Amino acid sequence: MTKPISPKTHRQEAPKFPLTPRRKALLARVHALAKELGLEGDGYRLVLRALTGKPSCALMDEEELYEAALGLEALRQEREDNSAQALRREFGWA
Repeated sequence: MTKPISPKTHRQEAPKFPLTPRRKALLARVHALAKELGLEGDGYRLVLRALTGKPSCALMDEEELYEAALGLEALRQEREDNSAQALRREFGWA
C-alpha cells in the first residue's frame, strides 16, 4: 500500500528588511563570528534559534541581529577563556 503524498510544507518567507548600512554590518559580523566558531548548517541554525528565537538572519530585524552578534561574541569569549585556562593548567601557570 502506498502512502498518500503530503502537500509540500512551505518555508517561512523572510520579511523584506531594508539593507541599511547597520544591517549589512551586523550580517557580516554574525557570519564572521559563526565562521570563526566553526558553526555550519543545523548547528548554526540551532545557535541562532537559541539566541533570538529565529533560525536565520534573513528572518531577523536589526535588533535581533545585534542580539545574535552579542551572543556569538560571548560564545567566542567563553571559548578563548577556556583555552587560556587549559594552557595555564597544562604548563602549570595556574
